[in-house]
Amino acid sequence: MSFYINEIKALMGSGKWGSQEATVTLIITNMKSDEDTRKLVNTLQTLPGVSSVVPFLSHRRLMITYNSSQITLETIGYHITKLGYHYIHKI
Repeated sequence: MSFYINEIKALMGSGKWGSQEATVTLIITNMKSDEDTRKLVNTLQTLPGVSSVVPFLSHRRLMITYNSSQITLETIGYHITKLGYHYIHKI
Protein backbone atom coordinates (compact mmCIF):
# COMPACT_ATOMS: atom_id res chain seq x y z
CA MET A 1 0.00 0.00 0.00
CA SER A 2 2.91 2.36 0.47
CA PHE A 3 3.28 2.57 -3.33
CA TYR A 4 -0.17 4.18 -3.59
CA ILE A 5 0.50 6.52 -0.68
CA ASN A 6 3.73 7.66 -2.33
CA GLU A 7 1.90 8.20 -5.63
CA ILE A 8 -0.77 10.31 -3.93
CA LYS A 9 1.85 12.36 -2.11
CA ALA A 10 3.74 12.90 -5.36
CA LEU A 11 0.60 14.07 -7.13
CA MET A 12 -0.37 16.39 -4.30
CA GLY A 13 3.12 17.85 -4.14
CA SER A 14 3.33 18.41 -7.88
CA GLY A 15 0.10 20.39 -8.03
CA LYS A 16 -1.52 17.84 -10.34
CA TRP A 17 -3.94 16.60 -7.71
CA GLY A 18 -7.34 18.03 -8.56
CA SER A 19 -5.98 19.86 -11.58
CA GLN A 20 -8.68 20.67 -14.12
CA GLU A 21 -6.34 21.32 -17.05
CA ALA A 22 -7.79 20.55 -20.46
CA THR A 23 -6.48 20.89 -24.00
CA VAL A 24 -8.77 21.37 -26.97
CA THR A 25 -8.12 21.88 -30.66
CA LEU A 26 -10.57 24.15 -32.45
CA ILE A 27 -10.93 24.66 -36.19
CA ILE A 28 -11.19 28.39 -36.94
CA THR A 29 -12.83 28.39 -40.36
CA ASN A 30 -12.01 31.99 -41.24
CA MET A 31 -8.49 32.24 -39.74
CA LYS A 32 -6.56 33.00 -42.93
CA SER A 33 -3.68 35.35 -42.11
CA ASP A 34 -0.95 36.07 -39.59
CA GLU A 35 -3.02 39.03 -38.42
CA ASP A 36 -5.97 36.74 -37.68
CA THR A 37 -3.65 34.45 -35.74
CA ARG A 38 -2.16 37.32 -33.71
CA LYS A 39 -5.59 38.72 -32.89
CA LEU A 40 -6.90 35.37 -31.65
CA VAL A 41 -3.78 34.39 -29.70
CA ASN A 42 -3.40 37.80 -28.03
CA THR A 43 -7.05 37.90 -26.97
CA LEU A 44 -7.30 34.32 -25.72
CA GLN A 45 -4.03 34.47 -23.76
CA THR A 46 -5.41 37.34 -21.68
CA LEU A 47 -8.37 35.28 -20.46
CA PRO A 48 -8.05 34.00 -16.88
CA GLY A 49 -7.55 30.25 -16.90
CA VAL A 50 -6.06 30.04 -20.40
CA SER A 51 -2.46 28.86 -20.08
CA SER A 52 -1.45 28.49 -23.73
CA VAL A 53 -2.70 29.08 -27.25
CA VAL A 54 -0.80 27.45 -30.11
CA PRO A 55 -1.89 28.37 -33.65
CA PHE A 56 -1.58 26.17 -36.74
CA LEU A 57 -2.41 28.67 -39.47
CA SER A 58 -1.95 26.29 -42.42
CA HIS A 59 -4.56 23.97 -40.90
CA ARG A 60 -6.71 26.81 -39.48
CA ARG A 61 -6.54 25.38 -35.98
CA LEU A 62 -5.86 26.62 -32.46
CA MET A 63 -4.72 24.31 -29.69
CA ILE A 64 -5.81 25.83 -26.39
CA THR A 65 -4.81 24.64 -22.93
CA TYR A 66 -6.96 25.96 -20.12
CA ASN A 67 -8.04 25.30 -16.54
CA SER A 68 -11.67 24.18 -16.72
CA SER A 69 -12.28 25.22 -13.12
CA GLN A 70 -11.49 28.83 -14.10
CA ILE A 71 -12.96 29.13 -17.60
CA THR A 72 -15.31 27.10 -19.77
CA LEU A 73 -14.96 26.13 -23.40
CA GLU A 74 -18.17 28.06 -24.04
CA THR A 75 -16.55 31.25 -22.70
CA ILE A 76 -13.51 30.72 -24.91
CA GLY A 77 -15.84 30.18 -27.87
CA TYR A 78 -17.74 33.34 -27.00
CA HIS A 79 -14.54 35.41 -27.19
CA ILE A 80 -13.57 33.83 -30.52
CA THR A 81 -17.02 34.63 -31.92
CA LYS A 82 -16.91 38.16 -30.48
CA LEU A 83 -13.77 38.78 -32.56
CA GLY A 84 -15.71 37.78 -35.68
CA TYR A 85 -14.35 34.26 -36.13
CA HIS A 86 -16.22 30.99 -36.55
CA TYR A 87 -15.03 27.84 -34.84
CA ILE A 88 -15.76 24.14 -34.93
CA HIS A 89 -15.07 21.85 -31.98
CA LYS A 90 -14.78 18.28 -33.19
CA ILE A 91 -14.90 15.74 -30.41
